[in-house]
Amino acid sequence: MDLLELRADFLRPEEAVLAGALPARIDLPVILTIRRTREGGRFSADERDRVHLLSRLAGSGFSFFDLEEDLDSPSLDGLIAEAGATVIRSFHDRDGVPADLVQRVASLARSAREVPKAAVTPRGSSDLLRLLEAFRSLERVPKVLLGMGDYGFPTRVLAPKLGSLFCYTSPPGELAAPGHIDPESLDEMYRYHGITSDTGVYGVIGNPVMHSMSPTIHNRGLAALQRNAVYLPFLVDELAPFFRAADILDIQGLSVTIPHKENVMSLLERADQEATASGACNTVHRGPDGKWEGTNTDPAGFLSPLLEAFGGSFPSGLRATVIGAGGASRAIVHALVRNGARVLILNRTLDRARRLARVFNVQAAPLDESGLSLVAGFSDLIVQATSVGMPPRTADDPVAGYRFSGREVAYDLVYVPETTRFLSRALAAGCTIIRGRQMLLEQAFEQFRIFTGSEYPDEAKREIETRIESRYLS
Repeated sequence: MDLLELRADFLRPEEAVLAGALPARIDLPVILTIRRTREGGRFSADERDRVHLLSRLAGSGFSFFDLEEDLDSPSLDGLIAEAGATVIRSFHDRDGVPADLVQRVASLARSAREVPKAAVTPRGSSDLLRLLEAFRSLERVPKVLLGMGDYGFPTRVLAPKLGSLFCYTSPPGELAAPGHIDPESLDEMYRYHGITSDTGVYGVIGNPVMHSMSPTIHNRGLAALQRNAVYLPFLVDELAPFFRAADILDIQGLSVTIPHKENVMSLLERADQEATASGACNTVHRGPDGKWEGTNTDPAGFLSPLLEAFGGSFPSGLRATVIGAGGASRAIVHALVRNGARVLILNRTLDRARRLARVFNVQAAPLDESGLSLVAGFSDLIVQATSVGMPPRTADDPVAGYRFSGREVAYDLVYVPETTRFLSRALAAGCTIIRGRQMLLEQAFEQFRIFTGSEYPDEAKREIETRIESRYLS
């Protein structure tokens, strides 16, 4: 059921008194909310004025009234009941997830006609786990329960699966609360109206991750196959509690991005040769026994556009510089060495670069002037494999002191923005460049096959390539 919430606290006083005209003008049940500033709203006048306004609007045809747990006005409750409306009795915690969340939600409603609502703010993966455990404990309780902010985002999209009566949205650019998604994205990308308790869940884990294009790619493929499944971004700071949360959600597969590609290996029951050889994993999925298995589609995704740039074959004696020593770098160095390239690894932390270099028997140097002076001997290909250049550091360049000659192939794994500062300088010097979205698509299509057992649909592939191109150029 679709609803409309009127946030009358966003209205000017002269507009708010006219709010009662709205319910008769639309063909949807309407929730009236007048939120105080201390709960994140905009109503800053005296509390008596707020109660008076709510009482004045009680008989105007609103189907629901959102009233805070500490609002004690028997006369207002009586007016709402007389109008045949329902009270949503709510509390908001903008600082975290309270330890007594289950008890508070269970005791919120003052009568069988009231609906309890709690909006809390997970500050990390442990908080998300606590919130999902609360959903499980309150499984039989009709309620609205949601997490605010990026860590709580999955609870909004998965509200029907988790047993929350509804979630909240806001128009683009006009978010009424942290973590709101716009209605169009919720319905078109995540197919919210089709989500049920049986809907399969996939996602991407990282930090940061909310910018990821992976949900756009995977959800379009799932829709084309008409699968009852959805793919979400999960902001993750700690892997262990998140994987316990993944069990509650019955997540079937995950893409893994910065900074978890190496550490996730310790949580897997099994890892294939591609993951163990590179020492990093970008794809985990449930095996036949329900245990987590891992692989790495980054090497294949990395090589595909590179081979295209080289005319279809890998050049003999290629000398390459890889900037960074994280999980993505491990996969790339593995792919390059496997194809006979000589590699130099540059990293801000020299010890980390040396550890990676020892694994593959390649050269390492610090990411400073001394290291940059070595790049000339490894400049057929320069791969930027750090998060530098991603929002909010879009103006940064990890090798700002290096001067491109124009003979290099410059490859940046960052895909938002499309042309980073690193690639802009390479392009200006006349270099061949490879953008991160090319690798993104290739590795994602392989992940999709692993998750679903089906190839990424051709019609969806054409559409998603056009959509991403349009997004980059807009």
